[in-house]
Amino acid sequence: MKQHPDLSTLMSYSSGTLSLAFSTLVTSHIENCDHCKEIVQIGNELGASMMENDIENKDKTEDFNEFLNKLNNKNNNSEIKEIDFDLNSEVPASLQRYIGTDLDEIQWSFFAPGIQKSQVKISDKSNCHLTFLKIKPNKKIPEHGHKGGELTLVLKGAFEDANGTYAAGDIADHDTSTHHEPVVSSKEDCICVIATDGPMVFKSMIANMYQSIVRI
Repeated sequence: MKQHPDLSTLMSYSSGTLSLAFSTLVTSHIENCDHCKEIVQIGNELGASMMENDIENKDKTEDFNEFLNKLNNKNNNSEIKEIDFDLNSEVPASLQRYIGTDLDEIQWSFFAPGIQKSQVKISDKSNCHLTFLKIKPNKKIPEHGHKGGELTLVLKGAFEDANGTYAAGDIADHDTSTHHEPVVSSKEDCICVIATDGPMVFKSMIANMYQSIVRI
């Protein structure tokens, strides 16, 4: 893996302040990324140390082990049921509760010529969306910016933009400062999953009108 979430995103993940959609993609990435896993672990240790000091300074009575349990479970959601994960699947474990263990089982619908999508329900109360896209080789997403944050995790194939190339397991971490025109660079379809907390803003007026209807 060559493309990783921003440090600020990893620290927000560690502190438990990311939405379920965003934290799900970060979890999917760090399942196989020792680099980011180490950064998150450092954040966890710093957070635990700060809470331990706070307990001592304020003479809290709650057992510190309970705080650690909360810290370790901070990105979980009680509404999500437990499932048996397939650790050999090309689908990251944290995404299997949404789409199963086989990318071929995803139920796709038409989004645009050469592009299919599948939207999944997120059980938290944030305004974030989680959308799977299947894009044909050489297909471009029209030039656009963002009104909020966007994480894109590649599950299969690859795409590239002005910021680099993203292959399976890589994450593209974009915010309102990003303007790009991604294009699929692999010979096979690119399957990715996108978490957003604001709509894309396309350079094309027609594309913006379409986006207001179908929303990614």
